[in-house]
Order: sequence, then C-alpha cells, then structure tokens
Amino acid sequence: MKKLILLLVICGNVYYSNAQFNEHRFHVYGKASTGIIDKNNYFNIGVSMEWMVKPKLGLNYNLEYQYRTDGYSHIHGSIGSLAGPPMFIIGLISGIANTDDLGNTDDNPFNFGYLGALAGVLLTICPDGVSYHFPIGYHWDIAPYANVLGIDWVFNRKENYSQLKYAVSLGTKVSYSFSNNMTANLFVETRKVASTGFGFGGGFGIGYLLKKRDSENDIPEVVPPIDMN
Repeated sequence: MKKLILLLVICGNVYYSNAQFNEHRFHVYGKASTGIIDKNNYFNIGVSMEWMVKPKLGLNYNLEYQYRTDGYSHIHGSIGSLAGPPMFIIGLISGIANTDDLGNTDDNPFNFGYLGALAGVLLTICPDGVSYHFPIGYHWDIAPYANVLGIDWVFNRKENYSQLKYAVSLGTKVSYSFSNNMTANLFVETRKVASTGFGFGGGFGIGYLLKKRDSENDIPEVVPPIDMN
C-alpha cells in the first residue's frame, strides 16, 4: 500500500502536454495475478489486449487461465469469442448450401445464411469489457475497467466436473510506458463467476504499445497538478 501511495504522489507531480500511453491504438500485455475466492487462493495468468478506439476509451480482450487451490480451474474469454466462430461457420455453410446454381438464395425468412456469418464475425470481435484512461503524466496512466461480457469454462478433472459460466471482473490498472513502447502495470480487481463468491486480488503485467495515432489532435492533454501554495 505504501508503494502504491508513493507511486500516485509521484504521478501527481509530473506534467507534460501529452500522454504517451494514449498516443497508441493498441496495448498488448501478458499478466499474472493472485487472490482469494470462496476462502481459496487462486493464481491467474493470461494475455490481454486493449483496442484504444478513442484516446481515453479502450475495448478489452482477455484470454486467461486460473487455478484454484480447491482443485478447480478456469479458462476465461469473452462470450463473443466462444459463440462467434461457430455462428460464422454455420452461417457460411448455410449460405452456400441454400444458394442455387443461378445465384438465387432460399427465400426462407428464418434462414440467416450469410447474414448469420456476418453476425458471427461481429460477435467474435465483441470485447470482454471496456476501460477508461486518465493520463496523469507523460508516462503514467490510470484506467478503471469493467469486463462484463465474459465466460469461464470451469472444470475439475478429479470430480469429472465441467461447465460454462458467466464471468465478470472490475478493477483499476496503473500503467507506466517506457520510451521504447514497453509497458509495466499493476492492478487490483474483484472477480465473480456465476454460483461462486466475489474474488479479490491483484497482479502485474508487462506489455507493448502498437500503432501510433496519426493525428496529434486525437491525443488528450494531461491535466496539470493543482498548486496548493
């Protein structure tokens, strides 16, 4: 806690005209975390991507593996990543099968065909959640996030248990971007999977910033610290 307070104090006294983190469109990082859920410890590793659709607004994509000390494991992803690909394949096959040699399609209004394939693509790119970024210095960034479109495959091989469950996570991430586009971050969060209690934990990540924004006008300014003198 003391280190986090010191970090925030340092951040609050740093001022530049731009925020390097928000100069880029993508942030990809690996991460590891630990915490407690239902009185059991959990250990989580994964890879995440933020698509910065706006300088302060990011769409979150996560793929994670979690092990709990009670023997259960989780594989986490977005609902779209699970449902989208099958919908695309079924829609594509349906569209091909229901098109005759003259190029006429079946008039059955319940046959989505290629429309189903398009819906599958859109569903696949549906994010796990969103994050909102507050640049507090040229290298520093704070981002609260809410991942509310997640799904976990929960399994325990010893008990022959396997089930898909809705999952959500809420937290805040503090990031530092280096001059070579590498990033380091710390985060705290609460996690919830259907039929389990809320888990609380934290962790760290190492990543990289990709694709710099074309226009400097699309980069937010950092608010200078208030002079208390």
